Amino acid sequence: MNLPDKLWAFISSNLGTKIISIIIAVVLWVVVLGSRNVEVSKDIPLEIVTPSDLVTSNDVPEKITFRLAGPKAFLRAILDRREEPIRVNLSGAKAGLVTYRFFADNIRLPIGVKVISVNPTAILIKLEPQKKREVPVRVELRGVLPEGYKLVKTVVRPATVKIKGPESRVSSVSEVSTLPIDLSAIHQNLEETAPLDLSRQGIQIDGGMPTVTLFVEATSANYRIKNVDIRVITAHKYTLDEKTVTVMVRVDPKDLKFLDRTRVFGVIDLKDQPKGKYNELVKVTLPDHIGLVKVLPEKVGVTLY
Repeated sequence: MNLPDKLWAFISSNLGTKIISIIIAVVLWVVVLGSRNVEVSKDIPLEIVTPSDLVTSNDVPEKITFRLAGPKAFLRAILDRREEPIRVNLSGAKAGLVTYRFFADNIRLPIGVKVISVNPTAILIKLEPQKKREVPVRVELRGVLPEGYKLVKTVVRPATVKIKGPESRVSSVSEVSTLPIDLSAIHQNLEETAPLDLSRQGIQIDGGMPTVTLFVEATSANYRIKNVDIRVITAHKYTLDEKTVTVMVRVDPKDLKFLDRTRVFGVIDLKDQPKGKYNELVKVTLPDHIGLVKVLPEKVGVTLY
């Protein structure tokens, strides 16, 4: 069979089905293109590629907005579509100002959809050498501690952090501050990663984040726990001059349910000590949110034998 005969055989096989399919496709295409046009906005993320020794020092938009018009069915598909970022390749640029413009062909569109506007149409990019330096960390506090508590001290470890960013911005930073830490609900020592506030300075931390520790003490007691058992940590047998102590605490009434004997007890640690007589401080274990004010007596005599 020669080529014309093969072509005719292909066309004529299931001819009716093929004709119907073509008619349906044409009708659908005409209906879509002839449907009422609508307008939508589509945001596409922006990515700027710079040389390894340069960084962007001014604020640039994170996305470019395209105003589109066309058949509703097409626009819905575009809005649901995940877009790759628009990449501004400045890998070969030098320090200074660069203007980059955006056009309708920065977005892929089907036939029947057009770009009405692009916002912004251009951006100005300032490239600067990257700089690094160490600066101290300052802790910002907000509010006051609950009644009966005081802040003894605040410690940041390490006390300094290394920052990096555009030379002009890094040079202008003398310290970095934490986001405000709310004191109003703190009843005990608090340790957490320092929540540094860098958004307004246009810089980054180069390395690990520091931790901030707030040392809190209860200053006045509002509850007395009597007959608190003492546990001695030792491999020897022992006798106690006082078998129990009285513990003065600061506690919110809603937390009184936690003051049971399994969670409140005194400890004297003599695990590495030889036999003999000792007069030791009693360390009291308490549930969270319970502030220790005083132990009576503070020291207890212990005999190891």
